[in-house]
Amino acid sequence: MAGDNRLDRECLGRALELVGKRLPADLLRSEFPDVTREDILHLFHTLAVHVRDCPEWPGLSVGGQGQEMGSSQELSASLYCDGASRGNPGPSGAGVLLLDQHSSPILELSCFFGTGTNNEAEYKALITGLKAAKEVGIKRLQIFLDSELVVKQVLGEYRVRNPRLLVLFREVMTRLQQFDDYVIVHVSREFNHQADRLAKDAIDRGLRGGEEETYRLAQRE
Repeated sequence: MAGDNRLDRECLGRALELVGKRLPADLLRSEFPDVTREDILHLFHTLAVHVRDCPEWPGLSVGGQGQEMGSSQELSASLYCDGASRGNPGPSGAGVLLLDQHSSPILELSCFFGTGTNNEAEYKALITGLKAAKEVGIKRLQIFLDSELVVKQVLGEYRVRNPRLLVLFREVMTRLQQFDDYVIVHVSREFNHQADRLAKDAIDRGLRGGEEETYRLAQRE
């Protein structure tokens, strides 16, 4: 990593969070006898937030004139999300693909969630995608989902009656308010095949006992 733009800061922040998830508490107890897993997660999350937002980071233009991820050419993106569950409920996962204005990949995410329903996985996929888009500085989003239920609920055309989905729905609506503008569109599965593949990969990986999350941030010039 060159360490001079928003994407480098996001890579380092994500790396810190992954280290926090995997660092055994026993390694720190010689110096900090009372440390817990929650303490470690909180510490590395705090470090990651600082790295992402630190105004003194090299190459960050305080006046907004720098050519980084937050520049005017990089404010808009297309977000493709898909959730899947084998068994409904059963092992579930999500796939997220974020593309820039030229349809070039910005990032890919594949997340294993454990047991859940298909609709829960669809909502969690959208939440994961919105969080990732916000972290890399996107301001305007075109969101594409193949879940008609989620799209119509977010647009207010369907009521959310399931209490478990209602919690996820409220988080989605809160995260959407963090963007300057967004549009959410229902598409057929064939137009969402890459996110679908990432969601299925997450389930396969989780069932093998592999990583809960894989994250690939494209190298940008």
